[in-house]
Amino acid sequence: MELYIDTSRGDDVDGAPSQREVEAQLEAQLSELGESQQEARRYQQATMEKEMEQAAQIKRQARQMVGNILEDVRMGQQVVIGPMKDMVTQMADSMFRNRDAILSLGLIKQKDEYTFMHSVNVGVFMLSFCQTLGISSEDIVDVGLGAVLHDIGKMKTPMEVLNKPGRLSDEEFAIMRQHVTYSRRILEQCQGISEISVHVASQHHERYDGSGYPKGLKGDQINQFGQMAAIADVYDAITSDRCYHKGNSPHLALKRMMEWSQYHFNPVLFQYFVKCVGIYPMGTLVRLENDLLAVVLRPNPESLLHPVVKIMADAKQKKKLEPKEIDLMAYKDMPEKKGYIIKTHEDHIKWGIDPKKYMDNKELYT
Repeated sequence: MELYIDTSRGDDVDGAPSQREVEAQLEAQLSELGESQQEARRYQQATMEKEMEQAAQIKRQARQMVGNILEDVRMGQQVVIGPMKDMVTQMADSMFRNRDAILSLGLIKQKDEYTFMHSVNVGVFMLSFCQTLGISSEDIVDVGLGAVLHDIGKMKTPMEVLNKPGRLSDEEFAIMRQHVTYSRRILEQCQGISEISVHVASQHHERYDGSGYPKGLKGDQINQFGQMAAIADVYDAITSDRCYHKGNSPHLALKRMMEWSQYHFNPVLFQYFVKCVGIYPMGTLVRLENDLLAVVLRPNPESLLHPVVKIMADAKQKKKLEPKEIDLMAYKDMPEKKGYIIKTHEDHIKWGIDPKKYMDNKELYT
């Protein structure tokens, strides 16, 4: 748990850093991480444009299948995981053809479908996470299956608690926490389920410092895939709009998680997750040093600090520009183009910009 002090209501602890100082420190830590990590160039079997349509179809089918499985659980019917495992295999195949295509579809964030799309998105992030870590193809499918079904136990949670628009009471939160135990029990009863899938679902709320639930496991008492699931689950949750809170931008989410990683997450695995999604994840609005505003289209495997972006506005002159895609890596060693370096991330709501509208194949996001 994190505590933030509203200094408009009272003084902070003597000598405590200001919010601006903390934000600057976190930004510097992320930048340092970006400088120190370069991703090994991935062999892509398909271009972004070629894979996007197929990835979108796969993800729509996965969302429908997850919805059907969760409804079966709610109705007390037996869960059959074979078709879902086949679907996760298709997701993994798409990931290997072009990881950025299916990852970019995680920008779909609809409040009314949160439970379904959160499950699918966590599955996608976990598949990509495994790919970054070099996990074997066989284990990747089991990890992905556990990830898309990690919240299956929520179907045993009373609807008035699960769908409550406001903050949960202590008693309601205790009820909500039971969904992890239910997830484990349901999956253990499924024929053909692997231990890896069960670890993902049963440990995604455990925390590295032992503050999580349901068992309060600490450090390496938590299975590696459970540690990874904790990171992916939190990232998607805090970047999603809910009825009771506005989602963080992807970059701001990473800053928050960087702050929490000294307690809640395995710090080494968190660094690999940042490597997976990028310092400036897809859909992040950034300001360049020349005051141009751009949306990040995809990470650059050669440098996490120099993604491929689409420029669409001039922040200094406050005017829109004809959208133009550029690879910031191409300007890295060109002194005359030194303004093409990311200065900071920007709040897309403040600028009235919907990043999805500037992504490739934007119709796939709607």
